[in-house]
Amino acid sequence: MERTAGRSLNAALAITLSALFLLIPANFLPLLKVNIFGVHHQSILASGIWGVAEQSWPLVAIILGAELLALPLLRFTTLGIVLLELYAGRNPHWLGKMFRWSEQIDQWAMLDVFLIGFGIGYERVAPFLPIEVGIGGWCVVILAFLTMVTRATLERREIWRRIGPTYESISPDIEHIGCAFCGLPAPTHHEGKDCLRCGTKVWRYKLNATMRTLALTLAGFFCYPFAYIYPMEYNYQLGRLQGYTIMTGVMKLVDAHFLLFAIIIFCASIVIPFLKLFMLSWFFISIHNRSTKLLRLKTHAYRIIKAIGRWSHVDVFTVTVFLPLMHLSGLLAVYVGYALPAFLAVVILTMIATDVFDPRVLWAEYERIHHV
Repeated sequence: MERTAGRSLNAALAITLSALFLLIPANFLPLLKVNIFGVHHQSILASGIWGVAEQSWPLVAIILGAELLALPLLRFTTLGIVLLELYAGRNPHWLGKMFRWSEQIDQWAMLDVFLIGFGIGYERVAPFLPIEVGIGGWCVVILAFLTMVTRATLERREIWRRIGPTYESISPDIEHIGCAFCGLPAPTHHEGKDCLRCGTKVWRYKLNATMRTLALTLAGFFCYPFAYIYPMEYNYQLGRLQGYTIMTGVMKLVDAHFLLFAIIIFCASIVIPFLKLFMLSWFFISIHNRSTKLLRLKTHAYRIIKAIGRWSHVDVFTVTVFLPLMHLSGLLAVYVGYALPAFLAVVILTMIATDVFDPRVLWAEYERIHHV
């Protein structure tokens, strides 16, 4: 049911413009500063990404650069344009598509997730070295909160109503199918064509969605063991190289009495990826067996894994935070382990699989039996 309390287009516009302004110092001013035996190091948002690229992982660096630099800028820019146009009372024909792009980008713009990795990275360095949060770091903290507040205050249904057309303009006398993105009903003969409001293709069920989800899930299962067998990172200290898997990293946080961060990493890096793979497999088996049991539970489970999947990036972002700081030639360094790209592949593959999947297919057999 629709709930509008605490949501406002004007508030969302003000927060979006503030976030756009903060992106400049957040990207170019120092996040953290550290002093290692009189040698001063500082990191900016791009330095950890560049460090990953220098260690022969260019594809990982490109993905991280997109999630932390390019996509947040694109998200707030497109959303700002949409809100400014509506605030001015204009409704150009491309506005629905732009708002759809903004919403699709949102789950891949990871500054709010980076905030957790930023905090864990800080706490891992602080007990051993004098470290200071820079102006850019405080901007990232504020920006991450604004990202979450924007998501909470944005009244999407009202935006879609202003963009139009609305439900009232749809004839109730003919059979309709709903747009999977914006929810606008369309006549059944309109299947396969662009939605009149958001521009996405309208299908009763997404074409080949189940098989594409299965392929992505199997690829995730293939990468899954490598993400946990191999080290996530290597720490080099005074001639000694030591690797840390995801689980040993969790235990290290427990030993350092950072129990809250240990629970966050355990849930984000171990529980959530497994849960997503298990749930997606359950959905496929249910569809294959034409099961009509627990359909509401499966639908709720799909919404949950779609919402939480992006938070598995926390461990990856933690490594990128302290990688450029822990560096002293010949004495101290941090290296990316083989598990990091494998783990990132699991997270991204399951996110894409969840996005590709069409939960309406779960109800197809129920609709056939009951002629809904």
